[in-house]
Amino acid sequence: MNQIQMGECTMQKGDKNKLTLLLSGVKARALQNRDYFVSMEFQFRSGGKKFKAALTPEGADYTLTFQGTARQTGLSEALDFFAQQTEQYEESVLRYTERGMTMTVIADKKGVRMQQTEPEASPEGQKAAANPLLDSGRQYLIQVDRAAPLLREIGILTAGGKLKNDMIRKYNQIDHYVELVAPMFEPDTNEEIILLDCACGKSYLSFVMNYYLREVLRRKCRIIGIDINPHVVEESRKMAKRLGYHNMEFLAADLRTYQPPERVTAVISLHACDIATDLALATAIRARAKYIACVPCCHKELLDQFRIPGLEPLLRHGVFQARFNDVLTDSLRALKLEAEGYKVSVVEYISPLDSPKNLLIRATRIGHANPKARQEYEAVTGLLGTNSELDRRCAAPDTSYFVTDADLI
Repeated sequence: MNQIQMGECTMQKGDKNKLTLLLSGVKARALQNRDYFVSMEFQFRSGGKKFKAALTPEGADYTLTFQGTARQTGLSEALDFFAQQTEQYEESVLRYTERGMTMTVIADKKGVRMQQTEPEASPEGQKAAANPLLDSGRQYLIQVDRAAPLLREIGILTAGGKLKNDMIRKYNQIDHYVELVAPMFEPDTNEEIILLDCACGKSYLSFVMNYYLREVLRRKCRIIGIDINPHVVEESRKMAKRLGYHNMEFLAADLRTYQPPERVTAVISLHACDIATDLALATAIRARAKYIACVPCCHKELLDQFRIPGLEPLLRHGVFQARFNDVLTDSLRALKLEAEGYKVSVVEYISPLDSPKNLLIRATRIGHANPKARQEYEAVTGLLGTNSELDRRCAAPDTSYFVTDADLI
């Protein structure tokens, strides 16, 4: 039988063929999911001595570091290097890690085999998850132990991995938001989810949704954050780089003129002030986004517009007028989404004791306009005498609104 020497052991021809097949699978996975690449490490053992090598992305290629030297290489060449080394050592281990998953290939005297596992939680993350102030009966979607790097970056954990007691409420709010929007994404069958975060600000929600979609649902996704403030956009880019979230991009742009990709899966927005929420909703409607998850903030635009004949005495006090305006604005937004072909639900995503701006508008596109809702909307706005930014954006012509990915290259 044809055998290949491997230190003190031997590799059968069948094992070599199996190794070639497994390495082909690793290569295909790494190329397909390059945006989610975390690390690729090799370890070779001869007797009690171990030798390590590492492969890191460098532009379009990679850098292979072994025995104190580094050289540029392609992925195929790096995997060929590993295969060649298996002939010289008693045990060879390749560990490829992408976000949410680790593939391990082992070649030794027992043969060749592969294991696929989830990355283990860090000790710091395990300690943070044991915080007695957390709700022990809650099944968190963004688990502290596994999402420790993300939670550290957005300020939920300290640099040492400790859960900040004054951030537990915010952590629960974040996780509850994901819990409420998760049912929209779980049945989705798109090959890649494209998510826009409109008026993204510091983009905490973008990062959390990125983690959830990729590392919990195991979906391919691309996250685009848009904000008119160049400073927060630059800070978000730095955060994405530190986290290794290569599937994110952030753009300094005005939502009035921003042109989204042709196929948008979802639009989210958190506390976009006043008409910025309308701009986010209009972007979603005009992009025909399948899903919308929007938490409005302050409401000012319609405050001086609406008139309700005969009810003026009830709105004589400014505080009543402002509160009514809040309800009116978000009710009109929900009805407008229904008119434009969305199934809508509105829920409180956090307690009003935490923030009065606690409404979550969820919408799923059903594919056709709703004439009844449109008639109701036009009747109500005619009665009130209102004309919102959402109305104006949706009435604008769609000419040259959409761009394709090819246009962005």
